[in-house]
Amino acid sequence: MKKLYYLSRFLLFLVGMTLTLHACLEENMDDCEPQQPNVKIVVRTLAEASRATDTNTTSDIDNVVLYVFDENENFVTMWQGGTYTYGEEYAAYIDMYPGTYHFVVWTNQFTTYAPSETRNTAAELVVSLQYPSDKKVTTQIPELHHGMLLNAEVTVNTDNEFLILIAPNTYKLNFTVEGLQPDDNQYSFTVTDNNTHYAFDNTILEGMEEIAYIRTTAFTGDELATSMNVLRLTDSRSPTFDFSNLTRDESIFTDGLVNIIKKAYNSAGLTVDFDSEHEFDITLTFNAWMEVTISVNGWSYTPNETQLTGS
Repeated sequence: MKKLYYLSRFLLFLVGMTLTLHACLEENMDDCEPQQPNVKIVVRTLAEASRATDTNTTSDIDNVVLYVFDENENFVTMWQGGTYTYGEEYAAYIDMYPGTYHFVVWTNQFTTYAPSETRNTAAELVVSLQYPSDKKVTTQIPELHHGMLLNAEVTVNTDNEFLILIAPNTYKLNFTVEGLQPDDNQYSFTVTDNNTHYAFDNTILEGMEEIAYIRTTAFTGDELATSMNVLRLTDSRSPTFDFSNLTRDESIFTDGLVNIIKKAYNSAGLTVDFDSEHEFDITLTFNAWMEVTISVNGWSYTPNETQLTGS
């Protein structure tokens, strides 16, 4: 009798398992184990979102890295994609359990920009610029973008699709000097700052050592010109700018970079928005008495004489 009893219970168990499996196959998810819905995460640059028809826009993004944290900011997983092409959809597909998540995106990781090895929580994720031991950056740094989406709800039986807009952390500076007598000397353009480390939410970590972005050039015709990428410019920061004659070891003009940009815009009654403008054409025009006029994106002003440090 006991054998018949246990056999009948076993048969009932098999019937129950069969019915449950059938229910799962019929997509009756109430009778199944928790699913991992396929989540689509679309990454798009801020420039692309605001100027979708601008086909001349290019990007210098070799890879995109997505970090996923749960609602308690514990690290869950990461995804790495290849080159970003402007105008084409860039999407990650990840199987994730239902829940609330925080997504953080950084570009050009693992070479020029390195994430911290410890990232068990969001607070431990730090992305930093890798610079030479002499703290002189003489080559162009690639574009660093950041994007974040908090409290993304992933659910079953739903098309889980999220859009993350990424904004530049790099700013392009185009320098031109006019009015000087052409010679065979070497000249330098230097921007000094210490904003090399960023938290997962893109906050600049303070207290880092200063580095110098340096470009050297010589006269081409009647002018000097060069270009450089630098990291985040904000209204509250004070990186320094210096224009020097390297051959004579002489600083010709120096001032705060953000101060220069703000003064030029203020001269036209404008306020610069560093969150939306990421490229600045800066021209220094000297007269015969070595007095300088500075133009930024077409807006000009004449600085105080004390800002001229050489002649």
